[in-house]
Amino acid sequence: VIGKVLGDSGMGATQVRIASLCAGIPETVPCTTVNRQCSSGLQALGQVAASVKAGFYDVGIAGGVESMSFDKMPGMEAWKGQINKEALRHKKAKGCFISIG
Repeated sequence: VIGKVLGDSGMGATQVRIASLCAGIPETVPCTTVNRQCSSGLQALGQVAASVKAGFYDVGIAGGVESMSFDKMPGMEAWKGQINKEALRHKKAKGCFISIG
């Protein structure tokens, strides 16, 4: 389970499959990608730990492949006309448009 949120590669979930195959992990071993914005890697770790504890896995691998702090996310000015005006008026929802980095 690997945390990934940024979509610059255009490969998204397939990055995890490609990495696992290149690492020699058999294709019969399942893999998945988790998207949880700032804490995708941490969420991946939590999912694997919970699955091992529940007995779903004997062994699991978890990690993250990026840092939101280093991403050059566009500011509000770059999103002109693309944001729902109602979302900008909502006290909590408007915070979703603030850059994390």
